[in-house]
Amino acid sequence: MNNLEILSEQQESEILIRCKGRLDANHTGHLNDAIDQFVRDGHYNIALDFTEVEYLSSAGIRLLVSQYKSLNAVNGTFYLAAMSDAVEQILKMVGMSDMLIGKPKAAKATKSVDTKVEQYTRDNYKFTITPINDTKPVKAKFYGTPEKMLGKGFGLSDMRTVQARKGHYALGMGAIGDTFEACNKRFGEFVMFDGNIAYLPADGSKKPDYMMNSGQLIGSLSELYGIHFTGEFSQMISFEGDKLKGSLGLSQLTESIIQLTDYKEFVMVMIAEISGLVGVSLNQIPSESNRIFNFPEIKDSVNFTTEPEHNKMLGVSLGFFSKDTDEGKCRFSRPLTPDTSTLSHVHTAVFPYIPLKKTNIDMHETIDTLFDSGTLKDILHLAYDSRDIVGLGESQFIHGFCWVAPVTNIEFNSIK
Repeated sequence: MNNLEILSEQQESEILIRCKGRLDANHTGHLNDAIDQFVRDGHYNIALDFTEVEYLSSAGIRLLVSQYKSLNAVNGTFYLAAMSDAVEQILKMVGMSDMLIGKPKAAKATKSVDTKVEQYTRDNYKFTITPINDTKPVKAKFYGTPEKMLGKGFGLSDMRTVQARKGHYALGMGAIGDTFEACNKRFGEFVMFDGNIAYLPADGSKKPDYMMNSGQLIGSLSELYGIHFTGEFSQMISFEGDKLKGSLGLSQLTESIIQLTDYKEFVMVMIAEISGLVGVSLNQIPSESNRIFNFPEIKDSVNFTTEPEHNKMLGVSLGFFSKDTDEGKCRFSRPLTPDTSTLSHVHTAVFPYIPLKKTNIDMHETIDTLFDSGTLKDILHLAYDSRDIVGLGESQFIHGFCWVAPVTNIEFNSIK
């Protein structure tokens, strides 16, 4: 037999996948895609029946180990419930039998702390609100003069150095580097989560770069302008469609959070599966001699998404949202959609999809894991595409988690 047949069925709390044929380099991708789809659909307990698998190659073993580690990390299970003699012999020879053969013993239940969890349904999506702790509102600082993007551009006097610290979140325009000369051709959209910095250089490479705090190494960024937040998040909100097939627009998500929390101004970190991102990034930074938003320069200097991007990947977003439309905040943010007064400024870092814990998910641990994987793919400034007929609308998300906190203390530090 030269191909691989895959059948599946629901058995109580797990999915049983039966395979028949050869699990070699030509067919591991087929099985891997099938398993990934079950995981995306929310099935984290998967058993395999390899009774009719006649051959297992190193590629097949790598697939099994990878899926085991991925699901084990999110408190799921992945194991071989039955197998042929040939498969069992190979797994014993490579020392993987103890890991992969047989259903794992159930972990002892830990005593849970009583937490008031509330659930709501809006737009065919279920929202679950979990209080994290009662904290002081997050402090926000707005630095720089973003309108220079549309005018004479930025100079040395606009730049400052910012260090990445725990409990510090930021987004804006900057670059990893110590001097204006070193960064001047590379300033681009950046986002900062705790001790992780990522940015997309505006040098035409379209390759994001990042830096993580490690030991005594503290990451730093040269910034032209940005919005900074310090403090702890007060609530976690998960969202999930009834059938895990639809998607939720950024504006729908934002308005739902506003109504569910009564926050009129808040910061949000979101980790979510992407249906499609709509946004912009820079290929060049504006200067006195190069006003990049003029026509025809804009065609080469700014990247616009021509179709929703990064479907089924994982986005880590940082955003500021406000119902207050005073002049200072309008300088750093724009209306979420053409028909709303809610202001927003959101940057999203894109990674390959990994399953997320359904409960007890830790934002810091998850973000650190993603950056540590070294698989950062892109960074986008999310925007609403309102063009007639060909407009793409807004970014859409499938399911995920949002950590939110009200913002009541804001400082402005503009550079003239």
